[in-house]
Amino acid sequence: MFPRGPRFPAAKIPEVPGPNAYNPQDPEYDAYKRGAFLEKTNRFSKDKPSEIPGPGAYNADAPLASGKPGGSGQKTSSADRYAVLQRKLEDLERVHTEGKKAHGAEVERLKLELNRAQRSSTEHSERADKLKKQNDALENRAQELKKTSMTEQSELRELRTKLKATEHERTQLAAKQGEAGETKKALQAAEARRKDDVRERDRKIVELEKALASEKKRRELVEGKLTEVKSRVDAEVNDARAATTHLETQLESKKAEAHSTKAALDDAKVHAAEREEELLNMLEQHRATLSRVAHEYGQLASRSVSQTAHSRIKHEADVLKLRVHRLERKLANSEGQVVELANLIRQTKDENSFLATQLREAQKEVLRYAGILRDTEDTHLEDAPLHPELEQDVERLGADLRAAERASLEAIRSDLHTWTQLDRLRADALLLNATVLLKAVDEADEQVRQRSSELSASEVKRDELQKAFDIMRTQHADTQEQLARTSAACDAAKTAEAALRKQLEDMRAANLAELSTAQQALQKEKDTVRKFATTVQQHRAAEEALRAEMDQMSAELAEAERYREAYGQLVEEVDALVARNALAEDEASRLSKFNAEIVGHNNPAQRIMYVDRIRRELHETKQELLILTRDRDAAQAYNEDLQHELDLYKSVAVPPELKPRTTVTRVERLQVPSASIGLGGSQKGSSGLNSRSTSTMASNRKLEPMPEVEYDTQGEMTLDEIL
Repeated sequence: MFPRGPRFPAAKIPEVPGPNAYNPQDPEYDAYKRGAFLEKTNRFSKDKPSEIPGPGAYNADAPLASGKPGGSGQKTSSADRYAVLQRKLEDLERVHTEGKKAHGAEVERLKLELNRAQRSSTEHSERADKLKKQNDALENRAQELKKTSMTEQSELRELRTKLKATEHERTQLAAKQGEAGETKKALQAAEARRKDDVRERDRKIVELEKALASEKKRRELVEGKLTEVKSRVDAEVNDARAATTHLETQLESKKAEAHSTKAALDDAKVHAAEREEELLNMLEQHRATLSRVAHEYGQLASRSVSQTAHSRIKHEADVLKLRVHRLERKLANSEGQVVELANLIRQTKDENSFLATQLREAQKEVLRYAGILRDTEDTHLEDAPLHPELEQDVERLGADLRAAERASLEAIRSDLHTWTQLDRLRADALLLNATVLLKAVDEADEQVRQRSSELSASEVKRDELQKAFDIMRTQHADTQEQLARTSAACDAAKTAEAALRKQLEDMRAANLAELSTAQQALQKEKDTVRKFATTVQQHRAAEEALRAEMDQMSAELAEAERYREAYGQLVEEVDALVARNALAEDEASRLSKFNAEIVGHNNPAQRIMYVDRIRRELHETKQELLILTRDRDAAQAYNEDLQHELDLYKSVAVPPELKPRTTVTRVERLQVPSASIGLGGSQKGSSGLNSRSTSTMASNRKLEPMPEVEYDTQGEMTLDEIL
């Protein structure tokens, strides 16, 4: 029988090495060929290396020797040079700042003078513009006054038409009142009063028309005066315009001169500013180059290393290279051992797999023998007591076989576990040694490259700084010459400024004289305009008063219409109440008659009828007395009001609190025909004496809720009472 193969395929070991297992940079095989002179090597690093070691920088076997360069004499000489350069730079800055301050002060003074001249010229121009605006305003005001007078005349025409319309409406109302013949007797007093009011209003309207005619004549006079004043004002305005045109021409000439001087000054200022900016830029460039030279020189002095230190570092680099070669050899040996260990592990794995297959085959044979043994036991059950020793031997052999199998399995497992642990530990140790060695080699190579690059860069920078320093010297000499030229230009600008100042003073004096004359003429024009405005305002106030009175009259007419409508409603209500009262009295008479019949049917003398008649007559007399007293009080109050109003019309100095108000117009109450009601009741009583036994009680109940008894004692009704 062939042994079974492994259940799973064996994992293939990768041939690619792990991380940090090799150096990607090619070694410098020709380093031993270099002589005493450095060929394309960077002695100095661009950045100052950190003194703090990084991760993985320590090696217990071979620590790196790091030393600081010690060039104390060279450092002191470079510091002295830097201090001298710094002092020179400070002197140059101080001289430049002093010149800049003097130049700035001079420029500020020139700016102030220029601003003063510009301010004075702008003031003159503003005053001339104000004079123009005032003249235009006067013309606009005169045109507005003309327009207002025309509008007022049109409003007066409209008021006349409205007055005619109101008179026509009044005549129509009078015609309508003539048509209402049934209510004419009750409205006679109100109509008389309304006629008096209308006459009074007509009289007032006639007076207002007379006043309007006189006002119109006065307005015509005022318009004539206005035309005269306007002609005079136009003449003065023309004179002022001629003066302003003359002033404008002079101002334009002065402005042209000022503009030319300003342009010359601006050109000088721009030239000086440009020159100043150029000098400042050159100075900034010199300062920047000096600072750069000083900085680079300081960096060069701080980064430069002596020859002894360089040779020592080179020796250390060679030692490190030798050490790297040794470590590479060790790494190669360790890699060979790893390969052998991997082969050994493969061999052990193969042996283990072979043993496992043998064990499985043995187990299968044991199972097969066990099955055969069972068969034999079943077949030879009768022979069992004959061979007990044989059975015991078989059982002992089976137990021994099983124990041997278990022991072999345990041994295989322990061997496999020990070999795997040994392989893992050795691989970890080799990997750690390889990573440490590679890191040390990389650091050594990096230090060598940085030092060589720093040396070449410092030499190049030193040459560049020397050239820049020479250029700065030449530029400094040029700046000194330019500064002298700018000072001469500033002196010339000062002389030109003095001449311009004199010209500006002369212009200011001439402008002030012209301004005083223009102000006097303007004051005269203002006085005339003020007088004209006062007269116009007075006329406007008179017209507004007339307009207000006309509006008041129209409002009163509208209120009279409302009163008429309210009066009609009251008349309708009174008619309804009269009808209801008549119905109630009929019902009361019927009830009294029925009551007398009920009460007096046992009495042959019918004395209850006489008592009822006496009571009814007493009630009628009381009602008539109440109506007469009410009419008397109303007439007295009406007479008092008329007398009071007549006194007010006759008086001239009426206090404001006693003047008749227009908001509440008094209207005479329509007389309630209660007397006729009483007479009708008496006639009914005379005609039917036996039908009114309880008329007094019914009539009292009916007249109690009527509001006429409550209001008649106070005189006439007001608008609030009607509404």
